[in-house]
Amino acid sequence: MVYEKSRLGFNEFTNNKRTLGVRERQVLLLVNGVRNLDDLNKFFKKDLLLDTIKKLETEGYIQLPYGQQRPPEFANTFQNPLVLQDIPSKTEPICSTKMATVKAILIEATDDYLGIMGRGIKANIETCDNENNLRQTISNWHMAMRESKLGRESASFLMEQIHKALEGETISAET
Repeated sequence: MVYEKSRLGFNEFTNNKRTLGVRERQVLLLVNGVRNLDDLNKFFKKDLLLDTIKKLETEGYIQLPYGQQRPPEFANTFQNPLVLQDIPSKTEPICSTKMATVKAILIEATDDYLGIMGRGIKANIETCDNENNLRQTISNWHMAMRESKLGRESASFLMEQIHKALEGETISAET
């Protein structure tokens, strides 16, 4: 099966705003409308590759070329991929309590661990107004935390707290 990048996939490399992790970007980079899954399997473990391909297709970064049918063995693997090419994004507003909780975690950690280097990320956090923007900002924040000397050790714990907040779970006062 051969995939090609969608408009969103091309935008991942042309815009300065990164929304994908390293593995997803690596796979997306190699998807070119010519390489099939067997070719991509030479670079990545099969299970990880299929999970990544599923995520990229579901989120609209890649697509089957026009007119290509999904083989029967893959028919149930990917359910209802989103086609985000020409459809404007109409994201429902996230619950204001969840949004405020996540923003508070992000801003506090940015101040504590990223300092002056996190100024741009902090500005992005403050301007988030929907779930899609928030998730993109969380992704950028997480990469910056992983790359920072001080934030590296706390990044996993803080991401766990963010996921709990987004799922509506209560967060202990330790954060």
